[in-house]
Amino acid sequence: MIRFAAYPLLIVLSVSALLRAEGECPPSELMVEGAGRLPTAAHARRTHLLGAIEIYSIAVYVDGSMLDLARLASPDVAKALRIEIAFEEDPRRPFPFDWRRELVPTLEAAGTAHLRGSFAPLRRRDVISIEYVPGRGTSVRVNKGVVVSAAHHDLMLTFLDHWLGQRPVSEEIKKSLLGS
Repeated sequence: MIRFAAYPLLIVLSVSALLRAEGECPPSELMVEGAGRLPTAAHARRTHLLGAIEIYSIAVYVDGSMLDLARLASPDVAKALRIEIAFEEDPRRPFPFDWRRELVPTLEAAGTAHLRGSFAPLRRRDVISIEYVPGRGTSVRVNKGVVVSAAHHDLMLTFLDHWLGQRPVSEEIKKSLLGS
């Protein structure tokens, strides 16, 4: 009898975990100042505990295929990353790792410290935008606040490499973004 009473609870938990893991899709296009509208090329979700906890979603915006890495790496191509935070802190339940640290790629010490400081207060529904426009450079925003402006193209490549390179933050995210 007790076993049967647990089934409805199990079903509710399974469905709610599935709905959280699916979440909302990122916008199908992103308006980038100086480049116009860029379509979504790929998106993925970072989860924990087999998808029970969604941490953030990441979307890549570029006019072209994600499989054309040479085009994606070109300084002549506008591109953007959009990271939306899904995780909600629960002070009664400490989280086992600092997920904000994994949002920052390997940079020189001052750049790393600046981005970590800018990303430290991130909360559920906050959005990080990393945009590159030829002739304007790379900008990083948290919500509407500018964190970095007019940086070199290499900053965008460093962010892309962070998720798509040979040592990505997550192999699952890389596979999802590249569609493999």
